[in-house]
Amino acid sequence: MKTRTKQPGANARPARATRAVVYPAFTQTGPDSPAEGTRPMYLYLRLSKYHKDKADAIERQRLDLTRKLAAEGGWTVMGEYIDNDSASVSAAKNRKGWRQLNQDIQAGTVPAVAFWKLDRTNRIAAKCIEWIGQCQRSGVYLVSHQDSADELNTATAGAKLVTGIKALLAEVETDSMSERQLASKRHLAEAGFHHGGTPPLGWMAGPRVVDEFGRSGVRLVPHPVEHPALKDAVDMVLAGKSLAQIARYWSDQYGITAAAGGPVYEATVYRSLVSPRMIGYRMRQVPEHQRGVKLDLLDYIARDASGEPVIAQEPVCDRATWLRVRRLLEEAKTSRTRRPWGSHEWLLTGLLYCQCGERLYGHQKYRKRASGERVPVFAYRCQANKVRGPGNCSGGCTIDAVKGEAFVLGWFFAQITDDALAAARARRRAARADVGINEVLSQLDEARAERDVLLSKQGTGEYRGAMVTVLLSLIADAQRRVDGFQRRLDAMELDEFPIEDGPALIASWKERAITEKRTYLRRMIHRIDALPGNAPTEERLRITPVE
Repeated sequence: MKTRTKQPGANARPARATRAVVYPAFTQTGPDSPAEGTRPMYLYLRLSKYHKDKADAIERQRLDLTRKLAAEGGWTVMGEYIDNDSASVSAAKNRKGWRQLNQDIQAGTVPAVAFWKLDRTNRIAAKCIEWIGQCQRSGVYLVSHQDSADELNTATAGAKLVTGIKALLAEVETDSMSERQLASKRHLAEAGFHHGGTPPLGWMAGPRVVDEFGRSGVRLVPHPVEHPALKDAVDMVLAGKSLAQIARYWSDQYGITAAAGGPVYEATVYRSLVSPRMIGYRMRQVPEHQRGVKLDLLDYIARDASGEPVIAQEPVCDRATWLRVRRLLEEAKTSRTRRPWGSHEWLLTGLLYCQCGERLYGHQKYRKRASGERVPVFAYRCQANKVRGPGNCSGGCTIDAVKGEAFVLGWFFAQITDDALAAARARRRAARADVGINEVLSQLDEARAERDVLLSKQGTGEYRGAMVTVLLSLIADAQRRVDGFQRRLDAMELDEFPIEDGPALIASWKERAITEKRTYLRRMIHRIDALPGNAPTEERLRITPVE
């Protein structure tokens, strides 16, 4: 049976750059034991930059060292440790050959090491001198093609002085090159020029131009396929589409795929949409990602001499729209609400409220039939007594999920008539005219910050006894303001109501993702109040439509 491999799309993204030649940390190139009358020698070969190196420098270092050792005589080359990493900060992490060499030195299996020049081992003076001292204490003999063996292997003050000066000069050279490169990149960033590497998704390198100060460089210009795809992705996020749906849409409509031919990774879509590049900003010195550390990318944009953000390329959308997109993506990523599990979708999460003021969340349990079979039962249940302590909710409200969702959907489908949709559009226009989106966003952020500060004070010594009740009321008030601003923002997110054709929406309802379904419900429903008791579900649910 033949296996079919998926071919890349017409606009496949490039794969991650790889080394031209990949070396193992250690390779045994000589015999198991040195020739009679000789001592074992191990080579350390390093190239600072691996991009398109073709291993030429590694071969040159190997040839120079083997010739030198052969001329001296008395040595048998047993193996070699090789690094062809970059000359950046990441080199400290990627130098597997260097780590393996030092482990073998500590284990006592390497009696002698040959390298082309001292700065191939380390370009930081203090660490270089420390390593030479460790080798001397371990009895490891050092040979360099460019440096004197006496300076490396003697413990005299003069030898240490010469070795230290050379190591310091190597470090100064590295610092000087780094300063020149940083200055060059700073000017490129200020001018809005691209300084190499894979262009970000949505743009490509344009022609070389000269700015008003005489600096020449290349700016990014919109990619004919990827830039329109990003615009469509913005609309899809605002309509409640998932990242997976966006990736599939890109593959089907634009032929944008990963290098192997499958849909673009969701993480790639996410990083592209939350990047300030979407509004034309030029990124500058973004720190390396660390698990658990959240960065605000707006803190790492290039600015001109007056401190204003540099607009380096044509934006995909305006700032207000991008902030809404970023907020929606971050909320979906960090949501603390319960996620769907099993075979049930929790459609009403965030809409159902108990009489105590708390939301109802999905709860799954099992019920035994007369036959002994265990069947799952899904319900929405008030969590106030569990989260805030006993006595906070006297009703203990629980709503059967299947019956409750059927009732709400029945009401929703009955509302999406032409007249109801026209009224909803009018309400949206009135909401947009009330206040600017940026102002609502600012107020929402302030309310969330206040709520988070209050939540952090729970369980501390600042609020004790009767003050705990005061703290809880402050938290509840902050949460109410957050909910109010959120509802106002939801009403302003699209210029037009997203439901254009009610019957078409009803016909395609089952095929839509849970996020889309929730988005549509929120366009029509402000909240659903649930009453406790054993009355029929339709009598216990009170739907408040969006005003």
